[in-house]
Amino acid sequence: MKTRILSSFLLFVFLFSSGGLWAAQSLYAVEVPVADGSPQARKAAITEAFERVLVKASGHRELRGRAGMKKLLRNAGNHVQQFRYRVRPAVGTEDGQRLLWVAFEKGTVQKALGELGLSVWEQGRPEVLVWLAREEQGRRGLVDPERDAVLLDALRDTASRRGLPLLLPLMDLQDQSALRVSDVWTADRPSLEKASSRYGARAVLAGRLWRKGRAWVGKWTLFLGDTEKTFSSSGADEAAAASEGLDKVMDWLASRYVPAVDSESAEKVRLRFLNVKNLRDYSSIMGLLESLDALSGVVVQASSGDQLLVQVQVRGGADILVQRLSLEADLAPVASIPDEEGNVQEAELTYRLR
Repeated sequence: MKTRILSSFLLFVFLFSSGGLWAAQSLYAVEVPVADGSPQARKAAITEAFERVLVKASGHRELRGRAGMKKLLRNAGNHVQQFRYRVRPAVGTEDGQRLLWVAFEKGTVQKALGELGLSVWEQGRPEVLVWLAREEQGRRGLVDPERDAVLLDALRDTASRRGLPLLLPLMDLQDQSALRVSDVWTADRPSLEKASSRYGARAVLAGRLWRKGRAWVGKWTLFLGDTEKTFSSSGADEAAAASEGLDKVMDWLASRYVPAVDSESAEKVRLRFLNVKNLRDYSSIMGLLESLDALSGVVVQASSGDQLLVQVQVRGGADILVQRLSLEADLAPVASIPDEEGNVQEAELTYRLR
């Protein structure tokens, strides 16, 4: 019992001191396997690393079919900022693996993605809490951090590769008493959100894995704000099915929150913020707007009383902005305020600071 309590405590520390802090890790650096220390092997590893960075920084997985991608990969070595080797310690009978850590220049990554019609998704990636259940030989159970370590490592690896902030529940006594396997299997939203409240994640994902013939399949239900989205996955084993499920979730998030840089649907939108009481509130709002990748311009139009009116230029249209601001816990959308003549501006969004 003491061992389990200690393990749970250490896992809790891991989740909240490193697992949820993906943003502290650069979007512009990755570590890849390398055959040896030769220039030829290093060049091949750098090419792979650059492709992975483009995927992670943009949030988009399928890049090879895009025009200009082959040329970018051929010149990957020109964008390297620094690199270093290390050897992963041997595990059991397996020899240690040689790895190459590569960091690329931020500006060149942004330029490369621009050539592909994409932009860097640097801010506002929602943290996703994953509840996972599995069925084998007719028996269902919640995934356990100790018993199913290989499966959970596959999820962590996928999240790291895609730049997805991931949280995994502790599955301690509190979690086990708060949630039943049937709640996850049926994706019961009230039960999942109640059990998830202790973690504070913006998005909750219920995953179910089961064997089908010689393969594994999965079904995933994502709850984010008022949205409920379902995905399917499959793989040769449960780890592969889980990884594909998380990949599909990230694909959908990127399509929802990241506009294309060449989007022709850019439009001007007015944002009205209520309950702006002091300079700190003002600075917080302006800092948020300046961090949004979808905005190409921010102009303060008026500031009076406890209201702040801002006009922004949004790539991808107002819908992209609405989805992005829905991730901010400190903002609550409210009905837009009519003007003096009783009219509501069509392209105006109103939010209240909580």
